[in-house]
Amino acid sequence: MKKDVFMHYRPEERPFIQRVIEFAERTDERQTPMLTDFLDPRQVMIANNIARTMGTVQIYTYGGYEEAERQRALFLPLYWQPDEGDFALAYFRAEIIGDGKTVQHGDYLGALTGLGLKRSKMGDISVYDGGADFVVAQEIADYVRLHLHQVGRMSVRLREIGKEDFRNPNVQYAEKEFTVMSLRLDAVAAEGFGLSRSKIIEPVRSGKVQLNWQVADDPSTPVEEGDVISVRGKGRLRILEIGKTTKKGRTVVRVGKYI
Repeated sequence: MKKDVFMHYRPEERPFIQRVIEFAERTDERQTPMLTDFLDPRQVMIANNIARTMGTVQIYTYGGYEEAERQRALFLPLYWQPDEGDFALAYFRAEIIGDGKTVQHGDYLGALTGLGLKRSKMGDISVYDGGADFVVAQEIADYVRLHLHQVGRMSVRLREIGKEDFRNPNVQYAEKEFTVMSLRLDAVAAEGFGLSRSKIIEPVRSGKVQLNWQVADDPSTPVEEGDVISVRGKGRLRILEIGKTTKKGRTVVRVGKYI
């Protein structure tokens, strides 16, 4: 089974796939729940596929609210009904103290990882004027409560909140429209992030570019409407619309860069 599963995914995804298989097998052998850290959408898809392929366990995913991007996966015996508390989530609100510059998503993420926390222990971060709500794994909640006092250069007032008080993210894009000769990854990423084609090639080939949360190291990889492209250090964007072809044979593309 393992060999067949690996054939469907990229080589660099093998360690993650192996961990998922082990989680599922332990659930089946011990008839006890197994809970992962937070997974990105690509990993959620892989975990669901593997659970369905095995057929001896069930899987549920949850990230604190409907349509959460980052979610924990819970493997259960077939007869077991999950409870929301089984996902072991904690919700926090960080409020900026005083007036100052706008604090963005990356600032909150940087503040948390700066405490020595792994990204896999953190769920979604919902940023709004004056603060942010975010989800973390319950096992790191006490540590976050004790140590998170600053985001960027701003002091914050931190408190744990209930799920019912969590403010779902309001995803905002800075939209941009341009034309490309072809719907290749390097062409769209270069225009979307304001780089030259030559400047995007190195990040692509060195594994710093992801397409739909999967490393994409081939510049010629085709992209489609709805795809998400991220470049390490540059952020990420979503292809909102692929439009008409101009008289010169170029394709109109509208993207939204995450703010």
